[in-house]
Amino acid sequence: MIELAHRLAEPAELRQHRTANPGGTWNDAEFGAVKPIVRHQLNREQEGLCVYCETELGEDEGHVEHIKSKGLNPPLTFVYDNLAHSCNGPTIGPGHCGHRKKRQVLTIEPRPGCNRFFSVMILDGRVVAASGLTPGEAQQATGTVNILGLNAASLSWQRKGYANAIIHLSTADKADFLATIPFRWALRSL
Repeated sequence: MIELAHRLAEPAELRQHRTANPGGTWNDAEFGAVKPIVRHQLNREQEGLCVYCETELGEDEGHVEHIKSKGLNPPLTFVYDNLAHSCNGPTIGPGHCGHRKKRQVLTIEPRPGCNRFFSVMILDGRVVAASGLTPGEAQQATGTVNILGLNAASLSWQRKGYANAIIHLSTADKADFLATIPFRWALRSL
């Protein structure tokens, strides 16, 4: 999961829309032109990766995700700090990421330090609760992985390939490799 810390100021168009449309909704026609601007900026901040699964994501792919559900937290609907760029996951099967999350509450959000709760299994690429967590923290980590579907077979298979490559690299080569690949946040602990 990306340790999201917005480095850029919120887009002016988002701020202007929020000011001009108090009580507006995400699907208002007036907001249609603002969504791609927000999505493109989030994509740049996230270095072209989905905030949850860390797969590569083009700026015109996926959707703008509400980390805290807009349905459960209406005042956060247009708050930039609550927004991220998420993939749509596969359309067949259980899926993963934001559309799978829907209105569920993530106990571990994509924020600085979130990856201390997770570890990647080299043998199969699954994301599991990191060792050394309290039982409550381990339960939160496992719950977050399950809510987001981060152990979907396609994701685990891809992570396994990158994990197997990383373990054979020198420390210097590992840093260069991690700077350019998907799953770079999840795999940093290897």
